[in-house]
Amino acid sequence: MKVTGFSIVRNAIKFDYPIVEAIQSVLPLCDEFVVAVGQSDDDTLALIQRINSTKIRIIETVWDDSLRSGGAGVQKRAQRGGHRQQ
Repeated sequence: MKVTGFSIVRNAIKFDYPIVEAIQSVLPLCDEFVVAVGQSDDDTLALIQRINSTKIRIIETVWDDSLRSGGAGVQKRAQRGGHRQQ
């Protein structure tokens, strides 16, 4: 069995998010760790690239910021009469 960790991140430095610590904390449990790095306004991509592990695979992504406006996903569910089960 192969265990893969995954995280998405963008602007980790700008928002002081401890992404390096988060990734390093689970690396011992994973065979690989995939990080989807969005286009950042800071040096987040370089920060992730500096993590010294052959287990890390970086995927550079482009996020559609228009999907964030007004909680589009929540609004669409509400319009359909659906709800999120917890």
